[in-house]
Amino acid sequence: MSMHVRQHSPRYVRHSIVSGITIPRALALIPALVIAASAAAQLPDPPLLRCATVDVTGDVIVTWTPTTDPGGVFQRYDIHASNDINGPYVVVGNVPVLGQTNFFHAGAGANAGPRFYYVTTVTSLPPPNFSTPSDTVATLFLQVFQSVPPGSANLAWNAPQVASTATPWYTVWMEYPIGQWNLLATVDTSVYAYQHVIDICADSLTFRVGLADGSGCVSFSNRAGDHFEDVTPPDVPQMVAVSVDSISGLATLEWVPSPQPDTQGYIIVLSTPGGGIIIDTVYGQPSNTYTWAFSTAGLAPESFTLAAFDSCQVGMPPSPNTSATGPPHTTMHAVTVYDQCAGTMRLNWTPYGGWPPQSQEVHHQVDGGAWSLLTNLPGDVSTFQHNVDPDRQYCYVVKAVQTAGGASSLSNRTCRTTFYPGLPAFNYLRTVTVIDADRILVVDSIDAGASVSGYRFERSDNGGPYEEVVFYPTAAGPLINFIDEEVEPDKVGYRYRVVVLDSCGHDAIVSNIGGNILLRAEALLSAENVLDWNGYANWAGFPAAYRIHRSIEDLAFTQLATLPPQPWTWTDNVANLIAGDGRACYYVEALEAGNPSGINATSVSNIVCAVQEDLVFIPNAFVVGGVNTIFQPVLGFVDVSDYTLNIINRWGQVVWTTNDPLEGWDGQVDGRLVPIGVYGYFCGFSNGAGRRFEKRGTVTMLTALE
Repeated sequence: MSMHVRQHSPRYVRHSIVSGITIPRALALIPALVIAASAAAQLPDPPLLRCATVDVTGDVIVTWTPTTDPGGVFQRYDIHASNDINGPYVVVGNVPVLGQTNFFHAGAGANAGPRFYYVTTVTSLPPPNFSTPSDTVATLFLQVFQSVPPGSANLAWNAPQVASTATPWYTVWMEYPIGQWNLLATVDTSVYAYQHVIDICADSLTFRVGLADGSGCVSFSNRAGDHFEDVTPPDVPQMVAVSVDSISGLATLEWVPSPQPDTQGYIIVLSTPGGGIIIDTVYGQPSNTYTWAFSTAGLAPESFTLAAFDSCQVGMPPSPNTSATGPPHTTMHAVTVYDQCAGTMRLNWTPYGGWPPQSQEVHHQVDGGAWSLLTNLPGDVSTFQHNVDPDRQYCYVVKAVQTAGGASSLSNRTCRTTFYPGLPAFNYLRTVTVIDADRILVVDSIDAGASVSGYRFERSDNGGPYEEVVFYPTAAGPLINFIDEEVEPDKVGYRYRVVVLDSCGHDAIVSNIGGNILLRAEALLSAENVLDWNGYANWAGFPAAYRIHRSIEDLAFTQLATLPPQPWTWTDNVANLIAGDGRACYYVEALEAGNPSGINATSVSNIVCAVQEDLVFIPNAFVVGGVNTIFQPVLGFVDVSDYTLNIINRWGQVVWTTNDPLEGWDGQVDGRLVPIGVYGYFCGFSNGAGRRFEKRGTVTMLTALE
């Protein structure tokens, strides 16, 4: 419809405005005096034109609001029509009823092009006896074309300037099925075309366009149409999001349905590096969700897309119109990395694919309790560290949020039970025993099934602070045998312990303490050797006995005695060994009993030697032919070497000598008895300890023959 403001001049020149161009149209030549006379007679106004509707045959119904006739001079309405807005206009009919609101123009031919109308009011007054022309109303002329390629109906109509009382939009209608008009769209009055995608497989379709004015009167265009076929697929369905169900672990798709009513369903496609794989079909245009029963989104990310198809079969062989697929959307996949030593859980996840998240929420659950929001992160973050406690179960889900209040996607649920490294069930220092003059063996029993990062052997010297002497990062188990070298077990009392480090490197357990048995020996002048030692301590059992082992003259050790746990001393009488070198060596062996494991240990002390003082007795006289007939030094506990015994006369001459400590002087020199008297002697030798012994003196020789 076109409502145009008409301007009049003395020549009654009408002006219509089309697309901003003013075009004059001559109506009649009327003298100015006639106009003035008519105005003085108060001619009625023309009616107010509202709309012009074209019916199915191209006839037109023009509708108006009647004028008023206060002077009672109304005679009729004359309806003027033209095929061109510039005329010429002819009277195509008249209405003699003041209150009538419309006129039916038969044979208007408005289905071939637009028709233009205005109305004047004719009175019974003397000429000039008609009113000024009303505004012009134009019919809408609609043309419909097939699209190239087929699949859409392209509508176009004329675009007259509308009056201020018209609504600001056109309505577009389609008749389908026959007799049923459906509103397709509303189009702004600045637009004069519309494309309708055909969603009916094959049929004849008819369209019309309407424009309403403020009173509700609608100008409908002519009806135009054609036979159309739907060869256009539905719109590509828009994916909203893909998520992972936190309970089932299955991927779930959500999309916006294709708007075409003839959409029959959707093809679900799994996107893989090797291409798309059709995994299922969902039927029904309103369908907008799908859960894949064979999803493994709990193990790895999965990508999906989908296409829409309608019910129309096209091509050879026939197949539905199917849309393209949209960009794939990829699920997030979350994993946890637990640092048991640091007490932290690091959550890592792959980014959401499909739209960039504005933010990401990390939700967690502890021991199966309620889910709670742990933190809110920017959209480009893909990791988060959480401080956790041991012996709890933590579950996590990451939620990507497209925009506030918009789409969102959940990752898989990932759970982890925390724990602190298990401590060894035990660590037992089984024994500390001396194995050499400068080596000590430490035997440690370990829990071979424990997860540890090492064993630190520590030593204390004579009660001093413990210091590390060796570290074993691993052990074959179940025993660690450590030999501590370059020690002095005959002088120093050592104490050992083992510190076990858990798998995090922290001190976890400390063993019992074990120490070497330090044995001491003292040789008394009474031909006794006194032994004393420290008792073995900190066995799981108890020392049941101590065995004394002795070696004489570097012969093999033999067990000498078995003693009770107390006291830690013993005296060895060596008087019966006077013929030896006076040197006796000992070690003590401690015996454990009552060990809970049933494995009783032993511990051996250092070896210590006691050397009796050399006993050298040289008589000062002897009697030839008497009781003491030979002059011979008496040696006790002496291991003699380099022995010399010389007899010297008064003139300093050596008259007799021997190197055999078992040979004595019988008072003879060269087979003849020497004169009785005082003789000098020299006795020299080295003992078993390497000490040189020399003695000089005199001896009186007597004879029983006198």
